Amino acid sequence: MKNFFTVLLTLNLLIVIQNSCLNNSQDKEKKIFSKNPNSTNPEVELGTEKNPLIMAFVPSTEAQKIVEGAEPLANLLEEKTGYKIKNLVATSYIAVVESLGLGHTHIAWLPPMAYVLAHSRNNARVILKAVRDGKDTYYGFIGVRKDSGIKDLKALVGKKFAFVEPASASGHLYPRALLLENGINPDKDFKEVVFAGSHDAVVIAIFNGSVDAGAFYDDAREKFKESMPEILDQTRIIAKTQPIPADNVTVAGNLPEGIVETLTRALLEIAHEEEGRKILYDIYEIEDLIPAKDKDYDSLRKVAKILDLDLAEELAKE
Repeated sequence: MKNFFTVLLTLNLLIVIQNSCLNNSQDKEKKIFSKNPNSTNPEVELGTEKNPLIMAFVPSTEAQKIVEGAEPLANLLEEKTGYKIKNLVATSYIAVVESLGLGHTHIAWLPPMAYVLAHSRNNARVILKAVRDGKDTYYGFIGVRKDSGIKDLKALVGKKFAFVEPASASGHLYPRALLLENGINPDKDFKEVVFAGSHDAVVIAIFNGSVDAGAFYDDAREKFKESMPEILDQTRIIAKTQPIPADNVTVAGNLPEGIVETLTRALLEIAHEEEGRKILYDIYEIEDLIPAKDKDYDSLRKVAKILDLDLAEELAKE
């Protein structure tokens, strides 16, 4: 009988220890450890009302459009994950990159070069990438007005040109590489270079004659076909870049794996549901999301090398 009680006591202790380990493991999955050495609270529980997960959006299209779409997306994520989500619409691409590194942002919708910068500086991790027209790559276009008399890249010399943002792949880096490959140095051969801040702004600047030409993603003009059909009628494309890996969903490098997996599953579910697909399309014209890996963005690193870009310098431009 004594042996029986000894065995029973041992079993009870094992169960208590096992449950304790399980609870500790689950608690750890709710926490993120700050990389900021100046942080006075290095360990916080995430996804709660007090400490929500911050989801940031870059201003690659109209801010109001992003704000309107971000709220229902956050609501869906909250329903599927149980985490509290708070949205942030940033003023620039670089602001999101810096926010990821400071621990102020946990999930970010990033263009490809901004991701490469975030990975290099802050060890940010890509989890998903966008699909449009059945493809996970896209192009940068260089467009002009049809009545401009500009028919090829050589005719751009001496003209006013608009890029999107310094860190934009389709709106700056790939078009710049294309221009250099064709013997045109944007810093020397253009009358003036401006950064319009968004792809929409570049398209409108070309249409209204504020600039002679500009770079934007393919085909940013399509979104105006109903509201301003004259844009498609009065502008044209004179060149396009090499394929560019798609924009993506990135998470902070020190976000716990359990949270990352939960977010990834939820976003994939959202992308495959009618309501979710509409929300994603309304924000960034995303038709689907698929898993992504860091190596998917190696071509961008090659372009950065061709352009002799200093990543820290790119960040300082903002």
